Amino acid sequence: MPIITRKIKLQLCTEGLSDEERKEQWNLLYRINDNLYRSANNTSSKLYLDEHVSTLVYLKHKEYQTIKKELAKAEKQKNRDENAIAEKVSQLKSYELEMNNQELAICKYADEMSTHSVAYKFATELETNIYSQILTQIQEKVYQDFLNDQEEVREGKRSIRTYKKGMPIPFPWNKNIRMEYAKTDDDYEFYIKWYNGIRFHLFFGNDKSNNRLIVKRCFKLDEFCNDNYIMRTSSIKMVKGDKGTDLYLLLVVDIPEEKHELNNNIVVGVDLGINVPVYVATNITEERKYFGDREHFFNTRMAFEKRFHSFQRLKGTACGRGRTKKLQPLERLKNAEKNWVHTQNHYFSRDVIKFALQVKAATIQMEDLSGYGKDDEGNVIERKKFILGKWSYNELQNMITYKAKKVGIKVNMVNPAYTSQTCSCCGERDERNRNGVSFICHNPECKQYNKEIHADYNAARNIATSKNIVKNK
Repeated sequence: MPIITRKIKLQLCTEGLSDEERKEQWNLLYRINDNLYRSANNTSSKLYLDEHVSTLVYLKHKEYQTIKKELAKAEKQKNRDENAIAEKVSQLKSYELEMNNQELAICKYADEMSTHSVAYKFATELETNIYSQILTQIQEKVYQDFLNDQEEVREGKRSIRTYKKGMPIPFPWNKNIRMEYAKTDDDYEFYIKWYNGIRFHLFFGNDKSNNRLIVKRCFKLDEFCNDNYIMRTSSIKMVKGDKGTDLYLLLVVDIPEEKHELNNNIVVGVDLGINVPVYVATNITEERKYFGDREHFFNTRMAFEKRFHSFQRLKGTACGRGRTKKLQPLERLKNAEKNWVHTQNHYFSRDVIKFALQVKAATIQMEDLSGYGKDDEGNVIERKKFILGKWSYNELQNMITYKAKKVGIKVNMVNPAYTSQTCSCCGERDERNRNGVSFICHNPECKQYNKEIHADYNAARNIATSKNIVKNK
C-alpha cells in the first residue's frame, strides 16, 4: 500500500490543568526534543564505529602492517625461506588475536559510552516507557539512514549523517498511545492521547489537503469510503515561532492504491531542466506538456538569496551575546525559501501525475541524476554550482515517485547519458543536434531532418523510450 505523510497542527489540551501541570507537560516535550537528536547522533556514531573498528585497528597496528609486507616479499622470492615465512605467519596470527581482543574491547567501551553518555541520561530524565518506545523508533530510523548512506560514506562521497535539534519525535500507535474522536454537531473532533497524560487536539485549519477526511477514513467515519486507511508510526515536530513553540503531527498513513485504467505500453518520460523545470512526453504519442517557468522559478530564488545576504550584512555577528537572536531572521528566511521550493515541487509532481493519468501511462521514467554536477572524485564542477544551489531535483523526483505509487504507476530511473544529444526519432547522436532550447536532427535519413523541435521535448521522448533502466523505484 502507498504511504503518505500529512502535516497537521496540534494544540496542547490544557483545560482543567494548573499552571504547574501545564509547565510540566511543556517541560517534558522540551526535554525529549533536547535529548532526541543527541541520542540519534550517538547511535549513528556507534553504527559507524562498529563497521569500521576492525579496519581502524588493523591499519593502526604498525607491526602487523610491517610483517604483512615482509611476508608478501618473502613469498615472491625465488629462493623462499620456508622457516622465515612460517615464523611471519605465526607472528601475524598472534597479532590478529591481539587485534581481535582490541576490537572487542573498543566495541565494549563504545557500548558503555553509548549507555552512559546520552541514552542513559535520556532514560533517567524520562520515564522508562517513553525512553524505550521513542528511542527504539529513533534507532530504527538512524539504522535505515545508515544503510542508505553506507555506500557513499565508504566511497568518501559524503560524511556520516548528523541530526539536528528539533528533529521529529517518533512514536508508535498502541493501546496507550492512541488517537480518539468525539462527535460534534457539525463533524468530528480528533485528539491524541500521548505519554504522561498529555493530550493533543488536532487543528485542521483551512484543510486544503483534506487531512480531516484522511483521519476520518482511518476510523471508517467517511460514509462514502470503505477502504482501509491504516495509521503507522508517526511523529511530533516542535517548531519555534515568533509567539512561542508550534506543534505539528506528522501523520503517516497507509492508503489503498487508487484504481485507474492504465496502458502498459504507454510510458511518460520526465525531463527536469533549467530552461523548463519539468517537460513530459510519451513514448508512442506526440502528447507533451511542460510545467513551470524558468524566470519565475529562478527570480524568486534569487530574490530569497538577495534578502538572505542583506540580512547577513545587517545581523551578522561572529560571536558574543545575542548571536542566536540576531540569526533568527536568517533562519526564518531559510525556512520560507525551503517551504516555497517544497510547494513548487508539490505542484510540479501533481501535474506530472495528472498528465500520466490523462494519457493512461502505466510507467513513468526519469533520469538517474545521482552524482549530477560532480566529477569522478565527487567534487562539484564549478559551472554546475549555480544550478545545484537552485535546483532541488532530488526532492521533486521523490515526490513524483510516491505520488505515482498512490495511483498504481510504476517508476523507472534510466541512464541520463546523451538524452539531450540523441534524436528521439531516428536515434542518431550528434553534439550539433542541440543548440540551447532548440533541437535539430542532422541525419539526412531522419523524418525530422533539419526540423526544429523543443530540446526538452526531445529529451523527454528519449527518456520515455529508453531501455537502459538503472533502477526501479
